[in-house]
Amino acid sequence: MSRRLEKGNRNSYFRKEAIDPQNVVTADLIHGGKIEKVTGIQAGTYISNSDGLTTDTKNLFLSATGADCSLLYFYDHENKAIGITHVGWRGLLAGVVVNTVKSFTENFASSPENLLVGISPGIRSCHFKISSSDTIKYKEYPDFIFERGDKTFIDLVGIIKSQLFRKGVSEKNIEDSGICTYCNEQDFFSYRRDKPKEVQPMVGYIGLV
Repeated sequence: MSRRLEKGNRNSYFRKEAIDPQNVVTADLIHGGKIEKVTGIQAGTYISNSDGLTTDTKNLFLSATGADCSLLYFYDHENKAIGITHVGWRGLLAGVVVNTVKSFTENFASSPENLLVGISPGIRSCHFKISSSDTIKYKEYPDFIFERGDKTFIDLVGIIKSQLFRKGVSEKNIEDSGICTYCNEQDFFSYRRDKPKEVQPMVGYIGLV
């Protein structure tokens, strides 16, 4: 299910980037694991119940937002397909990263080792603190749980990379910005740091031209 993109700051931003907003498809974000393959007929819409989008349609731009969550950018240079995925902790544990790779292999006959993946700024292990009772949620990833004094932190990006490796994505094909949104107050909004009444997400996009 999809709905038309709303007018406002987002459309103004895309126009400044010389992109027609009517050529943009945006994931509506539910912090889950669903990935949607989209086509040109869905241009200019939000795709509901999705946290990731893939396509092989030219002149179509895929978009998602983040506010401490990481965005992953995918490109299969062999089969000319792209994807964007919003990865928060809920989506990560729900399989959104694994499902994105699966979307490429099932829809575009992609080989995981040919996928190029970029990891955006997002909250890092220095600031992603959880309660000790939530540690059990990450029991499959003990190498990415860190105790500092009486506080527990999770390396979400480390888990993202480990899931990509398990699905066959080559380490040399992953480019990580290495930037923590919480640390970089001058450049990035952070939901956890700023605790706003209204979320001010940052938009990311990828297009196939």
